[in-house]
Amino acid sequence: MKIAILGGTGDLGRGLALRWARLHNVAIGSRDGNRAKKFAEDYEQVAERHYGDEMKGSIVGYENLQAARISEVLVLSVPHEDLIEFARLLKPFVNDKIVISPVAPLYKADTSFCYSPYPMSKPSNESPKTYISAAEVVSFELGSKRVVSTFHTLPAKKLCDLTMNLDYDALMAGDDNEAIRLVSKLISQIPDLRPVYAGPLEVSTLLEALTPMLMNLKLYNKIRDPSIKIV
Repeated sequence: MKIAILGGTGDLGRGLALRWARLHNVAIGSRDGNRAKKFAEDYEQVAERHYGDEMKGSIVGYENLQAARISEVLVLSVPHEDLIEFARLLKPFVNDKIVISPVAPLYKADTSFCYSPYPMSKPSNESPKTYISAAEVVSFELGSKRVVSTFHTLPAKKLCDLTMNLDYDALMAGDDNEAIRLVSKLISQIPDLRPVYAGPLEVSTLLEALTPMLMNLKLYNKIRDPSIKIV
């Protein structure tokens, strides 16, 4: 399968690329195609050293929209401040592709991290504004129901370390059954990571809010790389 990680030069993009390259062809996207190629070359060397002959996939770098054009699954690893503009640019390249959103809009207050969902105007006869998740913004801007919200609680630095098993759960939300099944399979292909379906896309606000919660747990309790496991 061809998977594009758009904005994939950060820790989450690196970790997903390294894990999925064992079986899949991964395209690292960046605004700068040359930068993406340099990162992808580094990622691929790390993956090849670790997997050896077991590596069936590849990691290559492209400009974001080119990576989206050639791929079947798109991961939006972009800053939440740029999400709406990026989704609008991406729309012509999505068609019926599955889109994964790990985006968690948040901000740093005086002493803690807080969740900051997106305001959306409503008709005049209703409440003036409602607030929606990043994943719902993506679905709205792309005009697609094939959006899956996940990876908000995954410790990216551990994901990047191929010697570590990830005994965590990846909580998912989405409205399209086929998309959920495919993303669940991709998650299951990462050793010891378990996909857990949490409900339709509208519950993504709950999943995204877990990111600042975990960051606060780390901040206040000196817990290194906290994550989620459902028992």
